[in-house]
Amino acid sequence: MKAGELLRQLTANPFHDDYKGIYTQLGGTLVQFTTAKPDDEGNIIFFRQNRKEPMTTKTLFSILFLHKNKDIYLWNNQKIAIYGYSVNRGKIIV
Repeated sequence: MKAGELLRQLTANPFHDDYKGIYTQLGGTLVQFTTAKPDDEGNIIFFRQNRKEPMTTKTLFSILFLHKNKDIYLWNNQKIAIYGYSVNRGKIIV
């Protein structure tokens, strides 16, 4: 999924101020991302760092906007492509 496509879909919701963050599900547990950085090809990789504050919605939207033509991935001991998302009680789950 391209960052711009995710941004377009998330902002199409008129209640996007209700988002509480971006998460992934690992072993039945929701894990909130804290950081996103570009890889060698310029694609964006979301990951979690210990003892860091969760990523805010404003930061998420800024990252997606700045890198809208790039693919997005998550990091779980390897780079995993993000193809879709769901929203559950304001939590964006990829």
